[in-house]
This record gives sequence, structure tokens and C-alpha cells, in this order.
Amino acid sequence: MAAVPVAVGPRGGRIEEGLHHRLSYPEDHFRDTADGLITQQILKALGIRANLRLALDRRHFEKAVARATKARCDVLHVSTHGYDEGIALCNDVRGGTLPEGYEWDEFVDLFQGPHDAPKALVMSACNGAAKGLATAFSKVPKRPGIIFGSTDERPPADYVAAWTLLYRRFRRSGITRPAAQRALGDICAVVRGTLRYLRWDDDRERYLRFPGTGAQFDVMERE
Repeated sequence: MAAVPVAVGPRGGRIEEGLHHRLSYPEDHFRDTADGLITQQILKALGIRANLRLALDRRHFEKAVARATKARCDVLHVSTHGYDEGIALCNDVRGGTLPEGYEWDEFVDLFQGPHDAPKALVMSACNGAAKGLATAFSKVPKRPGIIFGSTDERPPADYVAAWTLLYRRFRRSGITRPAAQRALGDICAVVRGTLRYLRWDDDRERYLRFPGTGAQFDVMERE
């Protein structure tokens, strides 16, 4: 896969998207299997204006995130390769020494600029909703209220199905807690369940986890 950031904004529903790859990197783009490009077309079909940015290295990825926050986009969608400790970029080399990816502490620092973080962060990456990401965001002042992602490795087709349902719900009901819960229920009905969303709780000063119970297709909050 490759890495691309997308943002959904308040005026006309704009989305900035970022794509990243961990193993195949650019090959995913040329094989037309990068789900970020597909997500952009889905957003357009839903009537959501989507701005797609292909970020091949840290400099361009940081510019893409800065553009999304400056534009006050409601959602930043990142399509990339991920693992428990962070994400990778297209120019990563397995076994190399260049720091081209981001561990979670570095990743959350990208949202600490002069503008607020987006309302929601959608991580279309393996382990994109890892505990480490929630922990890293809990240590900084600016963070998204909602994070969507998985806790294991997923094929692109699962993400395409999940994000179609998610953005359809956001489009109809807004980026709210009830909309996110209903979207996760929809997703768990069609995608085997390790996708989840995290919601920031101001009183507890941490993210609460909302996993779906795949058999019943309902959503329960669990600390």
C-alpha cells in the first residue's frame, strides 16, 4: 500500500487524505490496490468534496497534515501501512536506517501546530487504532475526538467496505458519538470484527473504546 491523507471539511464536506505503505509501498499505487484512491471516489459519490494528497516521505506527509488542519477539515483519513508502534511511508526500506516512518509519539506531534486537530481521524492502516496511538494522543493537548481503525492486519477490501458505511453515516448524521456508534454497528455486520473506534472522554481524560459484538451487530462501550 501507499500512504495518503484525506480531510473532510466543514464547508462542503472537504476531506484531505494521506496514503502510506509498509511493505509494497509504491507498488500498491501502480497496481491500483491503494484504498485511498478508492475512498476518494466513494466520497465524491456521497457528495463529499475530497482532496487527495500522495505523501511519499515525511516532508510531504507533514505538509499534507498541516494543510488539513489549516483548512479546518472535519476528518483526516490516512491510508497507509501500519503496525503496533506506528505507520510507515512509501520510501521506507525494510532494514534501512532512515527514519521515514512515524512512531505514535512522533505522529501525534504533527497535530500540535497552530490549528486544532480534526474532529475525527480515520486510520486506514493495519493496527491503525492501536492502544499506543490513543496513549500518545492522551499526552498532548490537541487530539481528534474520534479515531476509527483496526487492531490487526486487514486487506484493502475490508477497509473499503468499512469506510463506505462510515462516511455514509457521517454524511447523513454528522460526525457525532451516536453516528460513530451506529456506523460501527453497520461495519461489524459486514466486516469481521476487529475494527473499532475510540472516543475522547474529557472527564476521564482518556479514550474510551467502542468494540462491536459481531454476532449481534451491536456496540457496547468498554473502558
